[in-house]
Amino acid sequence: MAAKEFKVVIEKFADQGRCITHIDGRTVFVRFALPGEEVLISIDQPARKEARFWTGEVKEVFSPSPFRIDPLWKEAGPKAEGGGIGGADLCFVSLEGQIAWKKWVIENQLKRLGGTEEECPVERLKFDLENGGLHWRSRIDLVTNSDGHPSMRKRESHSLVPISTMPLCSSPLLEEAKKAGIWSSPLPENAHLHLAMGTGEVEGNFYIGIGGKKAAGRGTLVQQVLLDRLYSYEVDASSFWQVHVMAAQTLAKCVYQLAKPFSGKLAWDLYSGSGLFTLPLGSLFEKVESVEQAPKAVKMAKKNTGGGKKFSISCAKVEKALPSLPSAPDFVVADPARSGLGKEVCEGLAKKGVSALAYVSCNPTTFARDFRYLREEGYRLQYLRGFDLYPCTHHVEVAALIVRR
Repeated sequence: MAAKEFKVVIEKFADQGRCITHIDGRTVFVRFALPGEEVLISIDQPARKEARFWTGEVKEVFSPSPFRIDPLWKEAGPKAEGGGIGGADLCFVSLEGQIAWKKWVIENQLKRLGGTEEECPVERLKFDLENGGLHWRSRIDLVTNSDGHPSMRKRESHSLVPISTMPLCSSPLLEEAKKAGIWSSPLPENAHLHLAMGTGEVEGNFYIGIGGKKAAGRGTLVQQVLLDRLYSYEVDASSFWQVHVMAAQTLAKCVYQLAKPFSGKLAWDLYSGSGLFTLPLGSLFEKVESVEQAPKAVKMAKKNTGGGKKFSISCAKVEKALPSLPSAPDFVVADPARSGLGKEVCEGLAKKGVSALAYVSCNPTTFARDFRYLREEGYRLQYLRGFDLYPCTHHVEVAALIVRR
């Protein structure tokens, strides 16, 4: 079936790296579009007449937005320009435009789902200005195709597209991948590739895995952040760690500054991972209770805290551990996955007498939803900021201080 094509004017930003237009009263979500542009779009198939909305992609631009640039990574750009790889859906937008888009998303979700109108400045890191929005990823996951070539999935498809480099990946990690022959040597077919890099002056502080086995580097990476002192962490190469090379430093500094006025006897660190926030909280509070459900991360967190008596680290889901945590902590940090806290946890925080919560989120939608739950429990926003820790993608990080009225 031939794709339907329409000439339209793009109306406004939307979430998930798409913008909105309307065709015969039907909402259409369009990839690689910007507000105010007149464009030719191709509708994704199948497009049922009775569907409430369609999706599509720009084929030609007649009046470009001031935010439009040539794609920083052509292979991830529009299909009409030879692109099609997923993972960099805003690579056609200037850094200024990306900030404007992400600011709109955060504020719109808070208004629509959170029931509040808030200004949210979004910060661009100096690192990204210097690197033009590229080379920021400290870890990437690829897969080899049937010929053994490193590949990424085609957008809106399970098809694999072989690649010879990954421009969002950090330059040092790309260099290690090159030395290991990732881009040039025959690799096993249909194998998962995992590349990761630590921080600090540590010899061989990287990992390259092929098919779940180490091919080069080390299985445990060293990560460091500098706050009141230098904090050093050991992190399993396969475990979660902030993906932007400067994200851990940026978010740890933000949370540390939010926590300082509340320093006292007890803090909680929920969804604590390998202890990024746990260690600095230990400099401000007499006791830190941490909860993390991933066993590998818990093992590393216990090692990173050195078994100190002030740290209690539980391996459990937060909603299961919450009832047994000591009540009325002076300060709580929560950094959940994209699914957010959820109603059960939000209500549990209120029942436990939490008075100050630093909420770190990589999903403005679930953050806004959770804020509504917390607002219904008597909380308000005292601090709100976005950090563009995912240049060239639609993702954005939110950091907030939410306090009891």
